[in-house]
Amino acid sequence: MNSKISYAVAAILGGVSVAAPFAAHAAEPASSGGEAGSGVLEEITVTAQRRSENIQDVPISMQALTAQALQQLNVSTFDDYIKFLPNVTSANNGPGQNEVFMRGLSAGSQASQGSGSTGVWPNVAIYLDNQSGQLPNRNLDIYAADINRIEVLEGPQGTLFGAGAQAGVIRYITNEPKLNAVEANLKAGYGVTAHGDPNSDLTAVLNLPLITDKMAVRGVLYNDRRGGYIDNVPATFTRKNTDIGISNAGLPAVGGQCPDGLPNNGFCVPPGSPVIDNTAVTARAINPVTYQGVRVEGCTNSTMTGTCSSRSPTRTWTRGACSTSSPMLPMADRFTLWK
Repeated sequence: MNSKISYAVAAILGGVSVAAPFAAHAAEPASSGGEAGSGVLEEITVTAQRRSENIQDVPISMQALTAQALQQLNVSTFDDYIKFLPNVTSANNGPGQNEVFMRGLSAGSQASQGSGSTGVWPNVAIYLDNQSGQLPNRNLDIYAADINRIEVLEGPQGTLFGAGAQAGVIRYITNEPKLNAVEANLKAGYGVTAHGDPNSDLTAVLNLPLITDKMAVRGVLYNDRRGGYIDNVPATFTRKNTDIGISNAGLPAVGGQCPDGLPNNGFCVPPGSPVIDNTAVTARAINPVTYQGVRVEGCTNSTMTGTCSSRSPTRTWTRGACSTSSPMLPMADRFTLWK
């Protein structure tokens, strides 16, 4: 019996070993005649060093989530994508108040209402394009609407991104306005939370060229409401003779007994003490979260000419940087109005 089983296993393994090379050779003509890129790594362009580069050419330990990855992973907020970053952790203190840690570094615990201290400056920098979003005592939670990519750079990055980047940088790179295309897209969603309120989200994007190849604007509108799931149920609170600090009421027990008839050798709750209840604040699903805002970006494209030096061939310039491109170089200016 055992010999039959051994032969059967050997036959299966032999069939697999023969079929695999055949499948590989059979697939070669199809791949050679099909689209290139089936076995080619996607090139990801980043601006971690203040210039556009292939991520494989950047001498920095970094990660990048592309627009396609963000869409496939359904990423909207910081809590959504941090789970895909092995070198990043956070302490969640509420929406928009995450404390981010990279490389195991911390600027210290955040100040609380009772600590009597001012908020510390985070050591992970948050950037929306080239605009710093750092705030004392918190890391800004930017809603990922119409995002081209998210770059995560391990620190220290103080040279390129200034104070607060000792542990690293998280950069949200938005989609640029397109000068020669009208684009619009709308994304909507609806969900249900068990024993809670429903969730809904709406994101609208419009790209509109004002002057073809010269000026364009791109607007984003988003409203994401996440229903609450915590109920503030009715309850009451009554002081007891054993409460700490009840001595401040100034009513000592007489004969080892309090006015309510309970034995006690210390202090007692005064007769007629009020019973506190939360009737005025009782509510259902008291912890909803809403992300909403508007972002408008504009882009103008002008042409400048000039020479950097008398070297041959003549090099043109844009913003003081030499280039070996054609004598006429476009210069794009971006300006952002966002809420």
